[in-house]
Amino acid sequence: MAVRLADKASSTAPPAGERRLFEIAPPEELLYSLSADGKRKFIYPVVRKGHYWHIRRRIGAALVGLFFALPIIHIGGYPAVWLDIASRRYHVLGATFQPTDNLLLAALGFGIVVTVFFVGSTFGRVWCGFACPQTIYLEFLFRPIEAWIEGGPTGQLHLNRSPWSAHKVAIKAGKWALWTALALLMASTFVAYFTGWAPLIAGVIAAPSAWTAPLMAIVAVTGLIVFDFGWFRDQMCTIACPYGRLQNVIADRDTTLVSYDQRRGEPRMRLKANTERLAAGDCVDCGACVSVCPTGTDIRRGLQVECIGTAQCVDACDDVMRKLGRPTGLIRFTSLREQDGGVRHLWRPRNIIYAVLMTIAWGTLVVLIATRADALVEINRGGREPYRMLTTGEVANQQRIRITNQLDETQRFSIELVEPKGATLVVSESPIEVESSEVVTVNAVTTVPRSSFVDGQATVRYLVTSDHGYRRDVRFLLLGPFGDAGRTP
Repeated sequence: MAVRLADKASSTAPPAGERRLFEIAPPEELLYSLSADGKRKFIYPVVRKGHYWHIRRRIGAALVGLFFALPIIHIGGYPAVWLDIASRRYHVLGATFQPTDNLLLAALGFGIVVTVFFVGSTFGRVWCGFACPQTIYLEFLFRPIEAWIEGGPTGQLHLNRSPWSAHKVAIKAGKWALWTALALLMASTFVAYFTGWAPLIAGVIAAPSAWTAPLMAIVAVTGLIVFDFGWFRDQMCTIACPYGRLQNVIADRDTTLVSYDQRRGEPRMRLKANTERLAAGDCVDCGACVSVCPTGTDIRRGLQVECIGTAQCVDACDDVMRKLGRPTGLIRFTSLREQDGGVRHLWRPRNIIYAVLMTIAWGTLVVLIATRADALVEINRGGREPYRMLTTGEVANQQRIRITNQLDETQRFSIELVEPKGATLVVSESPIEVESSEVVTVNAVTTVPRSSFVDGQATVRYLVTSDHGYRRDVRFLLLGPFGDAGRTP
């Protein structure tokens, strides 16, 4: 882990007898969540309700509400988001997608990847601090529950250091019980994205033995949520999550980051020890920026992978500066170029390329959805031989016609041979009835006069229609004899 350290004089230890909620990482450059001997060091961040905290809370409330609402709200007769794996149908905001929608899936995947690169290279880890579910649920649900039951950071620290007693067991049991209940609700909602709430509730009540897999999924996800938000916590961001490591690849000197202005803040000096104000920087070494950080990062050490961009340190430092009558912005959103006295460039070749690719990807997805047909028709060659010469002098080709119904209701399809003249078509089933989201394959034989073949090939055109208004011309290449050869191959 690369950490840029400030001058050693700025990392002086606090006065003897003074107890902080937690210490910053030791000189060995360990993770903030680990002590020098490698033991887990739990973090008890102070909540500073400043400008950025209120923005994060509004975004978090919207995203949490959206997560719980999407399986409940119905659009077009289905939940807003229902990934119905059992029937291989995926309902998203009123549209139904099939497993055959490969181009849609490719456009979606490419759009997500390019968007991650664009957002990461432009705004750094702002996503982590303002919109990531890990941060939102931990900082605005699980930690508030903990603070409500155990008290603030000082109370939590005191409780955890106190010996076990009936009172401590009751408090801890109550906290973990509420966490488990919340995790159970989150896990059930997650499973409802795949089963739907109504079938899930009805199935569990009527025949729980038939719903073993969903129930096991709920239990497993509940356990993972409790483990993550109850114990693993900040280590998900600093150890497990690959997004922070990805920043080393996609970030540049113009990427947005939370940074401490060393030129303005150094040398640090506490107010009590500051007898010569002109010799000290604006930083009074109060530790407020460290005490509010959800990952325990000391932003004064420079750019670090542990910083997830919550801007809690910005709110805390600005509050201290206002109380001292000094300008805010000692810690702020900036870039490495701005830190060095330059001007940040929002648009640069890398971001422009990402933006163009992102526009193409999402634009393609929108066009594919807007022009998505009510059915898919595929014609493939059938039989063991490429063609057969008939005694009448005509050439017969076998086909297999595959029709996918992409509507939510049954369609009946008819196939008509339009070109060339004199050709005939025999289908094993007509009309072809296809249930909603089902795929039906029928056999067909197309017979074409030999005179229609040029260099062993003849193009035929079929018209496929349905009783729901579907209409499509399909061209197919038939194989036949070359020249005057009349033998059956």
